Amino acid sequence: MRATQYLLLTLKETPHDTKIISHQLMLRSGMIRKLSSGLYIWLPTGLRVLKKINKIIINEMKKINALEISMPIIQPEKLWEKSGRLNIYGKELLQFFDRRNQKFILGPTNEEVVTHLIGNEIRSYQDLPLIIYQIQTKFRDEIRPRFGIIRSREFTMKDAYSFHINKSCLKQTYDKFYQSYINIFNTMQLQFRVVNADSGSMGGKISHEFQALSENGEDEIVFSKNTLYSSNVNTAQSIESINFFKKNNNNIHNKIKSIKSIKSIHEIQNLTKNLVKTILVRTRKNEKFSFAAVLIKSEHELNLFKLEKIDIFEKPLKLMNEEEIISSTGIQKKFLGPLNLNVPIFADVSVYYMENFTIGANINNKFFINVNWNIDIQIPTIVDIRNITENDVGPDGLKSLEIKKSIEIGHIFQLEQEYSKKMNILVKDKLGKQKNLYMGCYGIGITRIIAAIIEQNYDDKGIIWPNSIAPFQVAILPININNCQQTKRVTEELYKLIKNEKIDVILDDRNKRPGIMFNEIDLLGIPHQIIVSQRNISKNSVEYRERRNKKNILINIQDIISFLKNKLKY
Repeated sequence: MRATQYLLLTLKETPHDTKIISHQLMLRSGMIRKLSSGLYIWLPTGLRVLKKINKIIINEMKKINALEISMPIIQPEKLWEKSGRLNIYGKELLQFFDRRNQKFILGPTNEEVVTHLIGNEIRSYQDLPLIIYQIQTKFRDEIRPRFGIIRSREFTMKDAYSFHINKSCLKQTYDKFYQSYINIFNTMQLQFRVVNADSGSMGGKISHEFQALSENGEDEIVFSKNTLYSSNVNTAQSIESINFFKKNNNNIHNKIKSIKSIKSIHEIQNLTKNLVKTILVRTRKNEKFSFAAVLIKSEHELNLFKLEKIDIFEKPLKLMNEEEIISSTGIQKKFLGPLNLNVPIFADVSVYYMENFTIGANINNKFFINVNWNIDIQIPTIVDIRNITENDVGPDGLKSLEIKKSIEIGHIFQLEQEYSKKMNILVKDKLGKQKNLYMGCYGIGITRIIAAIIEQNYDDKGIIWPNSIAPFQVAILPININNCQQTKRVTEELYKLIKNEKIDVILDDRNKRPGIMFNEIDLLGIPHQIIVSQRNISKNSVEYRERRNKKNILINIQDIISFLKNKLKY
């Protein structure tokens, strides 16, 4: 590609409304342009990177015999009603009517569509297992799009689906995808972790996320520095094991403490440092009680993803606010406590291990102090409902947990019979009996991979692309090309030779000043650069510069092809 024939739309200044480096550099290097909130136009440079990522993924899908299909982005709403996910997704679904007054949505994912397809086409176990996938545009009407393409409304995904007659077959394919994703992200030279994850609205019990490390990531992952343990902070499980037993609670009213009697800051600190918070959460409409209570240490954060897994709670979760609590109980929120609260009570694991703690007395301005389980109060249902922190104990029994921010780039799920049961998809097994299919789902966020790679590969000059996905692998940068015939001739010969070797090359033939030319190519992040000048031609050489380490060396013109081939191995 010649630069004079290319749309090289670079920006000198950083756009004012950008907060993270990947967003800034994608705009400055001319990869994308914003059309509207969460909507971006992909320009030639960005599209070249996208296509190279797609190629890596397609090659890996072929290795596990996945068949490519293409499903419509527009989906009938009735399929989502059938699966029960219409209300779960809520306003993230962009809904509309066609001219026949039929209701449709712009698809954020394709489980319903692909389950419908297989249900109409596959009748026997003999047609299984089956793996199909697509690379497609998706749409989620994000309430607050941000961070460029990391949290956009329109995005590109690779979504794959597998179908099986039993659980063991599903697990075999799941393991193949697990390794395939590791291969894909290693090829892109990403620093990532595979973590245990929550299946959320997708369903199923087992899932893993692939998280690229980034200081600007929206997620947080926790992992042990000494073991292979890793998990998303939202789904990290406590390591402790618990013995459950209950006794009658004693009267603890002699331990009451009035906030009005507190006379010093020291007393306030003693009261609150070992405080257990009581939070009220709305339950489902068919439950006996309209709300339940959850207990958590005052310094911990409640994890809504974990809490949502408790069956009795309304979904989406609804935490009661101050006004609702006073209306229901007559008590201010901060003085709520579990004692004599006649509703279901769930306590976080960390609360179970507390001694001499403080709870609200269910009397305004009063607390109970020095409370202990089985002495003063019964043990409630123990659950894991907090965010894990670096101070928690790891699986090695030491405080070895580390938490880092990250960007989710892939997620795989063992959906089992989640959708086939809801949508009544049946096939005949070996005995001729009808049974529901087992299903797996495997996603990769293709557009956000680009942001993740940039977040890990940049300097003050711009992007530094890995060889495998760079928009161009090599840039030829001639000095004073229009005023020196010898430079022009050598440049054209090199360009032709490199193109003939199927190496992705751009020739900057714009006759720009060297400083401008070098700065723009560095901004684009082209990993290998060849500088052609009259001075070095007289030595039968060209100058090679590697973008990552900024090293410049002279290479004999006759050796440049073999040199580049060796550099481009990946």
